Amino acid sequence: MNRKLFLLFLIVTFIGSSNFCSKILGTKSKPGLVVIFLTGKVEVERNGKRIPLSLGSVLQKDDTIKTNSGSLDLQTGLGHVIRLKPYTNLSIDSLHGDLSEETSLAVKTGLLLVKTNKLSQKEQFKISTPTAIAGVRGTAFSFEVVQGTLPKIKVYEGMVAMTLKAPVSQVIPADKIAENPNYQKLQKLLEENEIVISEEEEAEVKPEFDQLAQTILNQLDDAAITQSIENFRTDLVRTVQKGKFERDPRESADLETLVKVDEDLISGSLNSKSLAKEIEKDQGEKLNIALDKVESIAGSQKLNSEEEIKKYYSVLETIHKLDNTILHGAVVTQVGNTMLVHSTKGIHRLNVSEVEYIQYKNFDVVTKKKK
Repeated sequence: MNRKLFLLFLIVTFIGSSNFCSKILGTKSKPGLVVIFLTGKVEVERNGKRIPLSLGSVLQKDDTIKTNSGSLDLQTGLGHVIRLKPYTNLSIDSLHGDLSEETSLAVKTGLLLVKTNKLSQKEQFKISTPTAIAGVRGTAFSFEVVQGTLPKIKVYEGMVAMTLKAPVSQVIPADKIAENPNYQKLQKLLEENEIVISEEEEAEVKPEFDQLAQTILNQLDDAAITQSIENFRTDLVRTVQKGKFERDPRESADLETLVKVDEDLISGSLNSKSLAKEIEKDQGEKLNIALDKVESIAGSQKLNSEEEIKKYYSVLETIHKLDNTILHGAVVTQVGNTMLVHSTKGIHRLNVSEVEYIQYKNFDVVTKKKK
C-alpha cells in the first residue's frame, strides 16, 4: 500500500515539475493567435479568401487581418495579448512555435496596443512597418502607423528597441537594389543605430527619414555615395523625435482593459478545440474586474465640475442618451459595446445601445453613435 502511494507521489511530482520546467525553460507553444474579444466585422485574408473572424478563431502565419470599423483582442500561446484598433491592417509574418523562436507582425495601417510577458532569452517579438522594426523586451506599449509607413511608439512599461530600415525605393526595382553593395552598407548603418525607447517615452519617425533615405537610394551608384551614407548617420538622429510623455488616464484605462484569458483555453483553441463560449465567459469576467478597477480609479479623483473633468481627461464630451438624459463629462474607455463615462453626475457604465450621439465639445463635432 505504501509502495503504491509512493509511486503515485512520484508520478504527480514528475508531472508537476514537468509543467513547471516547461514554463521556466520556455517550451514552445503551438503557433497561432487566438481571438479572445471581438467587436464589429473583422476579417482575415487567407489563401486569397476573406473569412469573417469570431471568438476562438485561430490566426496563422501569412494571414492578413483587417479590422475595418471593428476591433479585436488576440492572445498567443505564451500569454502575450494584442489589441487591434479600428481600421488596422496587419499581416502575420511569423509566429513563435514548433519551428520558430520569433513572432513578427507587419502593420500597414492602424494602431496596436500590446502587453507581453517577459520573453525568454531566445524568444523574439517584433512589430514592423516598411521603414522600422520594433523589438519588444517584455513590455506594454502602443504602436501606431502614421503618415504613410512611419511608426509612432509609446512605451508604458518596460522597453522597446526600434531599428530603422531602408524603405522600398520609389524608382529602382527591389531585386536590383538588394544586390547593390552600397545598399548593404546603408542597411548595416541603420541596423547599428538602434533607438531604445524606455518606460514613459515615445518616439516618432518623421517624414524627413523617408525623404533622406530615398535620396540615398537614388544615389547608390554614385562615386561619392560612401560619404553620403556616412553623412546620413548624422542626419539619422534628427529624423526620430523622442521624448517623455505624460500618460493620459484614458490610455491607462485602455491598457487595463486589455486582459488575457486562461492559458489552458488558448492551448485548447490552438489544438483545434471549440472553446468560444468558455473564452467569452472568462474574458468577460476579467474585463468586468478591469472595468471595476478603472471605475474605482476614476471615482477616486473627485471630479465634480466640467472644468475639472476637462483638465483631467483633456477632453469634454456631452453624451446624449436615448431616454433624453444628458451627461456632461468624458468617455473614460470603451470596450466593445461597454462604455465607461465620467460625468458631473458620477461614473456611468453604459451600453452603446443606450447612446443616441456624443458631442465633442473641444471640436464642436457631433457624431451619431459610438459603435
